[in-house]
Amino acid sequence: MKKQKGSKTLLIMFGLVLSILIIGVLGYILLEGYTLIDAFYMTIITIGTVGFKEVEPLSDTGKIFTAILIILSFGSFGYVITSFTKFMVEGVFKIIINQQK
Repeated sequence: MKKQKGSKTLLIMFGLVLSILIIGVLGYILLEGYTLIDAFYMTIITIGTVGFKEVEPLSDTGKIFTAILIILSFGSFGYVITSFTKFMVEGVFKIIINQQK
């Protein structure tokens, strides 16, 4: 039972991170006309709250999208960090690895 719960939580965590990346990249491509590389870079510096300058100046729509992306990523990464910490503390990773062997 713990294996299923642990595996499901891992998939949810991976899915959230991947979803945020995809939403960010697609948003910058569609809204700002960025190339794939520029959109990926912009997404990473936005969700990582690095604070580097934008690839290109953002339109008002791009600014609103960026603000929403930041809010979504904070909530998602908060969940991921909390779940990962719980795994480490409860030893769920160790249980999953031992059961895989």
